[in-house]
Amino acid sequence: MPSFLIYRLPGENSVCKCRFTAMLPQSLEYEIVSVVPWYDCSFRNDSVMDVATVSTPQDVYLDNVGRLVKKLRMRGGKSVLCRQICGTFKDFNLESIIRDYFSLFPDMFCFCFYHPSSGYWMGATPELLLESISGNVAITRALAGTKKHGVGEWSSKNTEEHQIVIDDMVKRISEVNGDIEIKTMPTYDFHYQNIDHLCTPIHLKTLDCKFEISKIINAIHPTAAVGGFPQAEALRDIKLYEDVRRHCYGGLIDIKRDDSRVVYVMLRCVHFDNEKWAIYTGSGITAGSSPEDEWIETADKATPLLKILEKYS
Repeated sequence: MPSFLIYRLPGENSVCKCRFTAMLPQSLEYEIVSVVPWYDCSFRNDSVMDVATVSTPQDVYLDNVGRLVKKLRMRGGKSVLCRQICGTFKDFNLESIIRDYFSLFPDMFCFCFYHPSSGYWMGATPELLLESISGNVAITRALAGTKKHGVGEWSSKNTEEHQIVIDDMVKRISEVNGDIEIKTMPTYDFHYQNIDHLCTPIHLKTLDCKFEISKIINAIHPTAAVGGFPQAEALRDIKLYEDVRRHCYGGLIDIKRDDSRVVYVMLRCVHFDNEKWAIYTGSGITAGSSPEDEWIETADKATPLLKILEKYS
C-alpha cells in the first residue's frame, strides 16, 4: 500500500487526503506535508514499527512513576511518561474506524496515516505546536494540566506543571531570535471530550521579513508538555522509566497550505495494523504527582479512542 495521510483541521468540514513525505527530525527542509516521528526514531523502509501487543501493567507503571517522583522531588522539573493499552480487532474496517473517530472531534486536528515502515497511526490531537498566520506572525500554545471536564478546581500540581511549559516555551523561542516579540495570552480551560486542559496561547511576531519557522520548530520540540523540563534530563527519564517505544507518539505532522503552515504533535493516538492496536496515552509527572492519579489521568485521556476501538474488537 502506498503512503498516505488523511487529515482534517479544526473546525473544517472537509477531509483532505494526500501523499506525504516522511522526514527525519534533523531535516530543516519540509515538504508540503511531512510526518516526523519521535525524536529518537525514524522512518526506515528496511525496518518496521511493530504494533505492541502487551498493555503496560499497572504495577509496573505505578512503580516507575513512584521512582520518578522521588527523583523529581530532589531535582525539580517535569518528565512526561506514556503507557500503552493494547487489543485486537475482530472486525477491521479502516474507513469506518476513521469516520467514527473523526466525528467525535470536530474541533481537533484529526489524522490517520500509513507508511510501509510505520503501519497505521490515527489520532485526534489538541497539541498545536506552531501555526504561521502570515510571514511574520505565528501562534503556539502551552497545553498542560489535566482534570475531568467540569469537575473540581485546578490543583497546584496542575498549575505548576502548566507554568513550567509556558516558561520553557517562551525561553526557547526567545533564544532563536531576539527580535521575536512574544506575548502570552490569558489562560483558559481547553475542553477535550471528557477532560479539560489548561491552555495558554502564545502569540509571536518578528520584526524581520518572515519567521524562520523550521528553527522555531526545532527549538521548541519536544516541548515540556510532551517531553519534560529540563529537556535533557526529561528525555533521559523517558528512556529509563517508560516501558514502551514511542515510535510516532509525540512526533509531528507538518502541513503547508497556501501561505500558512500548521504543525501538530501526534498525541491521543493509536498504532495499528489490520489485526491489532496499541493506544498511547501519557501524562506529566512532577514532584507533586500521585502515581495512582497519573494512572487515572492516562485512562481518562484514552477513553474516547478506546471506546471506538472496542466497537471493532
